[in-house]
Amino acid sequence: MLTPEVRKACEFYTAAGFRLSEYIAPSGAFDLRGVFLQRKGNPHDIVFFNGAGPRLHHFAFLAPEVHHLLHACDVAGELGYGASVERGPGRHGPGHAMYVYMRDPDGHRVELFNTHYQIMDIENEPVGWDPSDHAISFPWGLPARQAWFEEATPFADVAIREPQLKPKPLTLEAYLAK
Repeated sequence: MLTPEVRKACEFYTAAGFRLSEYIAPSGAFDLRGVFLQRKGNPHDIVFFNGAGPRLHHFAFLAPEVHHLLHACDVAGELGYGASVERGPGRHGPGHAMYVYMRDPDGHRVELFNTHYQIMDIENEPVGWDPSDHAISFPWGLPARQAWFEEATPFADVAIREPQLKPKPLTLEAYLAK
């Protein structure tokens, strides 16, 4: 989910019983840019990132093995949906999962990913990620296109608000311009 108020979303969901498993904030600060919240022992039951919203960025499905991600890309290509593969296959920094993002026939973004790690001990501290460390943000491969950061599905009859701090991710366009 994209939201203009990541901290407020985090506080609401943690008050409802969710636990913070990972977060993105500049090093040495707790200025939340993204939060990964969990309820049932896997780290990403719901995720909020800073951006114009509230809007749905994507929903995700578990694919047990990496070869399932590649097979999904092959099937998309065979069925004429190859252009709907938007990003990946690749590896996330937070969570370390392999992924591929596609658009469904209605234009909604769908992620297939291959792993959840388990958080069984409630004493585990949340893992922090610095957004300026691009080696961690995308351990290999290229950054996402600008549209990947900006395009999301609005909710019916919900006003979209801009965040006070505008996200400035490293985009593929900016990376290639260097």
